[in-house]
Amino acid sequence: MKYTNRQKILIVDDEPLNISIVAEILRDEYDLLVATNGEKVLQIVSSDPKPDLILLDIMMPGMNGFEVAKVLKKNPDTVNIPIIFLTAKHDNESIVKGFELGAVDFVSKPFQKEELLARLKNTLQIFNLRNALNRALEKSQQYAKTIESQMRLIDKNIIISSTDLEGKIIEVSDAFCKISGYSKEKLIGKMHRILRHPDMPSSLFMKLWETITNGETWHGEIKNKTKNGSFYWLDILIYPIVDDLGNKSGYTAISQNITDKKRVEELSVTDQLTQLHNRMYLENSFSKEIKRAKRYNHSFAVIMLDIDHFKEVNDTYGHDVGDNVLVGISKILSEHIRETDILGRWGGEEFLIICPHTSTSEAYALAEKLRVSIETHPIDVIGHKCCSFGVSAFDLKDETYKEVVKHADEALYTAKNNGRNQVIQYTLNPS
Repeated sequence: MKYTNRQKILIVDDEPLNISIVAEILRDEYDLLVATNGEKVLQIVSSDPKPDLILLDIMMPGMNGFEVAKVLKKNPDTVNIPIIFLTAKHDNESIVKGFELGAVDFVSKPFQKEELLARLKNTLQIFNLRNALNRALEKSQQYAKTIESQMRLIDKNIIISSTDLEGKIIEVSDAFCKISGYSKEKLIGKMHRILRHPDMPSSLFMKLWETITNGETWHGEIKNKTKNGSFYWLDILIYPIVDDLGNKSGYTAISQNITDKKRVEELSVTDQLTQLHNRMYLENSFSKEIKRAKRYNHSFAVIMLDIDHFKEVNDTYGHDVGDNVLVGISKILSEHIRETDILGRWGGEEFLIICPHTSTSEAYALAEKLRVSIETHPIDVIGHKCCSFGVSAFDLKDETYKEVVKHADEALYTAKNNGRNQVIQYTLNPS
């Protein structure tokens, strides 16, 4: 099959001679279709490809040209095909009626070849341009609809917030509102501190603000508080909003909900009975503290404690009561350690506290305070319980945490042998 890009002209006239004359003029530049009556015209335009232009005679038997034009202009499939009346009727009434029916031009018979070609070209150029504009407009509208649809999806599913240069919220997505529990009206104009969870250190936000105000992008994880008091974790990317001239107008934060991921991480480093850190977390914390101690040339201390006569609790009252004792002492320890201390269950009835940037004497004082708090605090069923403590400090010459833990354990063993319910500080040559 031969394909052509030439435009297609439908010549309509009930006189074959007239069709031949017009065809002779047009055949070098256009592909031609012919019809000798209105019914044939409607048949031709009902299939694709449709003609690009129709040269239509007015005076025809059956359906005349006006009636054909009226049908074509009522049909949405043919309404945009330009019609030029090629006719001997050139009175004002006919011309007015033809234009009212949607014709774009009139060519009177007899006509000059050059006139017919010029009118055809002008009409086709105008309609080609109009069609191109319509297609561009349609694409633009489709693109706008696509963008609008994508923006709705983003608003619904992506956690986004924007602030001005002072940090006041100026825009939030629906997804942001959903996870925080606040409406847009409650968030707009507020600072992000409305969401700040007390677990997050102020130093993190100071570093965040310093980074973005310097025009850099900040990336990190933040624990936020919801309106109802629960929490969620976000992996956040915050970057400055800059115009074409380089002027900064605010900041945008794009976040990912990582609450489930953080919960899994937390479960992996949490003792399920006491909800304290587990041994794995403590061992990881040792690695961080050793690096920090060596970098800044300061030591840290370790407190190890053990519940006195714990086996008797299990043997006398059962393991459920024993578990309650572990939980109760865990709460006492949590309430009385310092904010920077790292508390965890080392194993069984043993607990361990890492005390950053702390001397042995300071750790001893803390251990003594904890010992008294436990001794004086009643526990259900069994009444009061005591603990023995061992304290040691990390030696900067050591490469691992094992020596400091060993020394704390040795001090704890001494406390047990000396009668329990006491704090012993490790020394190189204990007496």
